[in-house]
Amino acid sequence: MNDWIAIGALAFVGLLIPLGMMAVSYLLRPSVPETSKRATYESGEVPTGGTRVRVNIQYYMVALLFLVFDIETVLLFPWAVVYLDAVESDAISLFEILGPMVGFVAILFVGLAWAWRNGAVQWAQTRQQVDAEAERNRS
Repeated sequence: MNDWIAIGALAFVGLLIPLGMMAVSYLLRPSVPETSKRATYESGEVPTGGTRVRVNIQYYMVALLFLVFDIETVLLFPWAVVYLDAVESDAISLFEILGPMVGFVAILFVGLAWAWRNGAVQWAQTRQQVDAEAERNRS
């Protein structure tokens, strides 16, 4: 059997199954036209307020910093596991073992210092900071 026939048959079945499932669900679904189905929330609750909600950017900053430092931990762990074996072997110097990891941690420390300086890790603001920011926005 030709390989392309098998690939074509697999592609055909891969398209046939989802399309068939959508067709069957379209034919079997209950159709109850109601005005509440066109509402924003179909829960029966009357929506209040606007659809645009302002989310504090601090949530995104904390999530981004978490990802950066979580990945740092993932990259540090394998190095720590092989560190003891590398130190015991005489084929490599201590500088060659520690150098790249110290550089990596130094770069992350510079990033943390930058984030700290810009207030990305500071969740709550003091009253003086709020007043100073309001003054900057006015001018």
